Amino acid sequence: MAVPFDHIASVYDSTFTRSVIGQMQRKRVWGYVEKVMPDLPGFEMLELNCGTGEDAVIFGEKGFNILATDISSEMLKVTNRKAEQYSMQNRISSHYLDLESFDETLFDKKFDLVFSNFGGLNCINPESLKTLLQKLPLIMNPGGRFIGVIMPKFCAWETVFFILRLQFRKAFRRFTSKEVSSNLHGTNVRTWYYHPSQIKKWAKPQFRVVALRPIGVALPPSYLENFFGFHKRILLALNAVERTFSQFTSLAGISDHFIIDLRLR
Repeated sequence: MAVPFDHIASVYDSTFTRSVIGQMQRKRVWGYVEKVMPDLPGFEMLELNCGTGEDAVIFGEKGFNILATDISSEMLKVTNRKAEQYSMQNRISSHYLDLESFDETLFDKKFDLVFSNFGGLNCINPESLKTLLQKLPLIMNPGGRFIGVIMPKFCAWETVFFILRLQFRKAFRRFTSKEVSSNLHGTNVRTWYYHPSQIKKWAKPQFRVVALRPIGVALPPSYLENFFGFHKRILLALNAVERTFSQFTSLAGISDHFIIDLRLR
């Protein structure tokens, strides 16, 4: 049976990954992971919700051996094609993985970095996310890191944008602990939003927090791409502001996404 993300696998790169805003936000994440690399015990990486494999290719070029996982078979097909296109079959392998029934016994090796980008973890319910954080240490090497890019319960850009359009339900849709149904190209996707403090609490017994950073506090969400396509100078200015604001941990809870970096105790 097809899962919600199967139907957008063929267009995901064009609508988000390679959009101007998508690239600006993604480069913030890539830059952060690159700075972390010297502190990792090795270069074995598990990617959760890999999507179309864009991150896997970048990290493969940096020297990681990547097991890219996703619940969408169509996304995994795109990932495999990219691995072949960039001659990275020796670096990138893929595997189906449903995070809501995460089984640590599926893996025959341990990882130095577990990574999940751009809201993949927002597609699993709170109990499953809590369980995932408890099980990850079983498949990680000592000193390993978990880096997640997660959507918080409040996004300043989103709230202001929808208030100005008098769409108050959308303006405050993240302000809930319940499941939210998000329309993604005609298909409803189950979504939950998480405050950074929730992730810290659930991870605390096994991990310590290394860093918390906003992604998309000055930069707008990617669904504003069409508007900013006609205002590129403004977007470039916002990107410069983003570089400054990205150092402020306190802004992580009001951005489009936040990076949370956890080190295994």
